Amino acid sequence: MTGEHSTGDGGDSDPAENATRRGLLRAAAGATVAGAASTAGCLGVTTPADVAAQNEVSGNVGHFVGPSWLADNREDTVVLDARDPERFREERIYRARRVPFDAVTARESTEEGDVPDADAIASAFGEVGVSPDDDVLVYGASVGSRVTRVAFALAAVGHEGSIRVLNGGLSAWNGRLGTGSRDRVSPTEYEPEPDDSAWVTREWIADRVGTFNADGPGLVDVRVPEAYLAAAGSDALNGDHDRHGHLPGAVDVHWVGNVSGRRMTEPTRLVQLYESEAELDRGEPVVVYGDDNVDPTSTWLTLKAIGFADVRLYDGGFGEWANVDGDRGRYPVETATNVVVETDGSVGGDDDGGDFSCTG
Repeated sequence: MTGEHSTGDGGDSDPAENATRRGLLRAAAGATVAGAASTAGCLGVTTPADVAAQNEVSGNVGHFVGPSWLADNREDTVVLDARDPERFREERIYRARRVPFDAVTARESTEEGDVPDADAIASAFGEVGVSPDDDVLVYGASVGSRVTRVAFALAAVGHEGSIRVLNGGLSAWNGRLGTGSRDRVSPTEYEPEPDDSAWVTREWIADRVGTFNADGPGLVDVRVPEAYLAAAGSDALNGDHDRHGHLPGAVDVHWVGNVSGRRMTEPTRLVQLYESEAELDRGEPVVVYGDDNVDPTSTWLTLKAIGFADVRLYDGGFGEWANVDGDRGRYPVETATNVVVETDGSVGGDDDGGDFSCTG
């Protein structure tokens, strides 16, 4: 098994190890400069320190933190990598642990509808040595939905420690790096305490149809407008769905509006987007959903970060709702009434499964 290689200085080491460290430093500098160019509209940033500074988080924002926070708290924080195995092996934050993504998206079927599979999720965290009371920071290539899904999964199993996300992703980090296979970590017995206030079920939504974004909870569809609008012939329509459209009363705010390159969108813009334009009420619960249970976690965490206290995920997603068996009159799909809030965002790296360009 290949061990970690630190990019820090100091201590006795052989020439081969020093060469490895120098190579990692050069690779890190190149990656962070390239990342900064994409996150800041392709500005000519020249040093890793500049990139790190661009990704600091200020103001009254929860959950998202900058590189300096991690540098100050690294010894007391479990760092989780949300990227795929190949990227993890190539380069990562020193002593980070990779969480199997399939496990943290696991669902189980109940009479009320699909819900997070707390046992499978907790087992995945336990396998990489996470304990329920650990303070955890999650990072990826950006702050895309892979990262926020890991954060949601922790909340879903009732994680007692703090849950944070690294703004800017790996490119923002100018500290120690590692490479190769993961360190050996001792598994833990992670006993989940499922927090069902973090999600809602199909039946919970069905009981409240007709009240969303009116006299009851807020409801946000995070998909692209073409899917929300059931635009005929659009590639955005999922061919596996029996029906197209959106849940009655939902307002569409595409989740990519939460992200600017590799970092979160400016908080003042996010407040404007969700409070002024989407007209969500902070005094009511807000439910978010997408086609699956990954992308909407970006909006789930973003709303919590800007001060919405009661934000919940419909884990079954539109895929469950559109294809439900039985009396579909209880689970209507709407197309006639539409509210689309325009967003302007772009995701750097591969945290949304796509590519990023300067023209976004």
